[in-house]
Amino acid sequence: MSGPTSTSTPAPTTRPAALTVASVLCWLAGLATFVLSISTGIPTISTVADVILVAVNVAAGAVVCVAGVLVYRQRKIGALLVALGWAFPQAADLLAGQPVRPGPVLLLLAMLLTFLNWKYMR
Repeated sequence: MSGPTSTSTPAPTTRPAALTVASVLCWLAGLATFVLSISTGIPTISTVADVILVAVNVAAGAVVCVAGVLVYRQRKIGALLVALGWAFPQAADLLAGQPVRPGPVLLLLAMLLTFLNWKYMR
C-alpha cells in the first residue's frame, strides 16, 4: 500500500519590479504612439510617403504594446521588440528624407529598464 505521492511544484519565479514598470511604460508609450499617430497623422496625409510614415508609426505603437505584454511575461523577444519599436520610426523617417525625431522618453526608459534586467528574461 502506497501513500499519496508528493509532487514537487517549482517555486514561482519572482518578477522584478523594474520589469513590471518597464511593461507599463511600454503600454503607455505604445498607446500614446498609436493614438497620436492616428490623430495627428491622418489630417497631414498628402502624399504616399506620408501614408507610409503614419502606417509605420501606428505599427510601431502596436509592436510596443505587444512588447509590453512580452516584457511582463519576461520574454527576451519582448526586449528586442521594444528596441525595434523605438528604432523603426526613426529609420522610416531617415529613408523618407524627413528629419529624424528622438523616440519617446517613456519608451527609452522602458528599454533601459528592460535591458538592465536582461538576466531575468527567458
